[in-house]
Amino acid sequence: MRLWLLQGQQGEDPGGLEPVLRQWAERPGNSHWLVERAPLNGELGPAAHSRSPEVVVMAAPAFPPGAWLEELLALGVSLVVATPEARTEPYRALAERYPVQLVPLPPTVDGLGLAVLTAQAAQRRQASWKQQLDQLQQRLQDRIVIERAKGVLVQRLGVTEEEAYKRLRVLSRRQRRQIRDIARSLLDTQSLLLPDDLGAAGAGRGEGPATAERPAPPAGKNGLEETGRSAWEKPADPEKV
Repeated sequence: MRLWLLQGQQGEDPGGLEPVLRQWAERPGNSHWLVERAPLNGELGPAAHSRSPEVVVMAAPAFPPGAWLEELLALGVSLVVATPEARTEPYRALAERYPVQLVPLPPTVDGLGLAVLTAQAAQRRQASWKQQLDQLQQRLQDRIVIERAKGVLVQRLGVTEEEAYKRLRVLSRRQRRQIRDIARSLLDTQSLLLPDDLGAAGAGRGEGPATAERPAPPAGKNGLEETGRSAWEKPADPEKV
């Protein structure tokens, strides 16, 4: 497990957390703990994104929370904060959205080590929940696409919804593609066959629909068409045109 101990830009260790962490890491069964120092500077976010620490440990008085901390937690990192009781309020608010554990300052070896383990478990649990949520959202989107494709087949072929789904499934097996991909391809093809879409595409290029006619200009007060000529201009002689 990669664990980052947040330190000042000059390498100082506020709260004296490093020797406590290393005592825990040296215990039998904790040889997989990799304790690293991480100075708080502009490179903290990019470094966390590339190296992916599981837990970050810090002392609250030296590192007040801010946007930098939320950006760090948004990367999927869990946090252990050693803090006096009087400074817990902002971290309690963060703990409602992210895996954050609080320990009293100064912490004991057991207290800090168990807090790290709890934060790691909370981070993994939150990651599992996010994965499940993403899967449910993907299934819902796939279902919507498949239902729309079934509707196209029902309308064009006059088949039942069951037969429409069967056709999608057979083609999915034949081409070894997901049903959602077959359904999406069908919907893309359907959009190309709609005259309104063709007209809208042409309008976007400055062209009108292929079959559309220009509307006749409105009639003027004298019953003639308004052509943009001034009132004193004479119409052109048809024989001279």
